[in-house]
Amino acid sequence: MPGFTESNARLQRWARRSGVTRAGFSLIEVLVAIVVFGVIALIVAPHLDARRMQINTAYSEVIANLRLARSNAITKSVHYQVEFPSATQVRLERMKQDPATGEWQTDDTKVQTITLPSATALSSAVVGARYEFNTRGMTVNITGPQQIAVKDGYGVSRTLEVWPSGQVNEL
Repeated sequence: MPGFTESNARLQRWARRSGVTRAGFSLIEVLVAIVVFGVIALIVAPHLDARRMQINTAYSEVIANLRLARSNAITKSVHYQVEFPSATQVRLERMKQDPATGEWQTDDTKVQTITLPSATALSSAVVGARYEFNTRGMTVNITGPQQIAVKDGYGVSRTLEVWPSGQVNEL
């Protein structure tokens, strides 16, 4: 095609004379792209901090242990108890029935203590609390819904609720 190559050559000569190039970006385009990526990075960066995820881990640990105690109580036909001995610990305890009195007591050989991630803690109202689940999965020692709050060093708090029926609900 003689006409195509001739017009292409004319176009190239015109581009060289006028200073127009077909490759690369202008300085303004590059600066705009850098500013856009910078704004996105400023928005996303705080959410990528691993320490911010510890509240979710601690919250999940508390829920998981309460639900595990309830599930074990039902499936193994013995009482289980979740105790919060300190603001940073959750203790899962199997219980045994005293043959003489019929009361349920902690089986010291079946105790598991979990430490919450650093910079997270339970609310002071929960420290010392115990939630005992019977063989039907119901709580023995509470009469109304009880709230448990988990906090981190950034002031973030997540709350869950334990019901007398044994249900554990995320709030």
